[in-house]
Amino acid sequence: MIRSATESDVDRIATLLREKAELFKNRGSRQWSAYLETDIEALVMRDLAAGRLFVYEQGPDVFGSIALLPSLEWDQTLWSDNEGLYIHRIVVSETAKGQGIGTRLLHHVIAVAQAEQETLRLDCLASNDFLNGYYASFGFESKGVRDGFSTYEYAGLPVPK
Repeated sequence: MIRSATESDVDRIATLLREKAELFKNRGSRQWSAYLETDIEALVMRDLAAGRLFVYEQGPDVFGSIALLPSLEWDQTLWSDNEGLYIHRIVVSETAKGQGIGTRLLHHVIAVAQAEQETLRLDCLASNDFLNGYYASFGFESKGVRDGFSTYEYAGLPVPK
């Protein structure tokens, strides 16, 4: 089930982000390496305060998270305006990989943005072929590459139920 995150979820979300960053590092990727050098709990708390943070839970366990935020300083380095909402820090536990949790989280925030008639944007490493194809498969349209990051905007396709 997807629900809004609360302060009691912050530690678990931070753990998911840290575990994924360590996995990337162990695989030779620098993706999310900054999370290993920062106070992730404080970052997650800022996400919770700045916008909307959602978790995917089964029973007492949180297996995924996604942040839907207004334009942050990071976004302003990649976009020429501050329009819309931005997807950040989508993460799924390695123990739940392959269960469609990331898909459900993305569908959820797409539906939220559509209901609010907001532009929806995200970015990912331009060199990450998997993510570039993944986001395009959800109806995100490429808006180009800037500073090594692919930028995407949701093209307004219907969200599957």
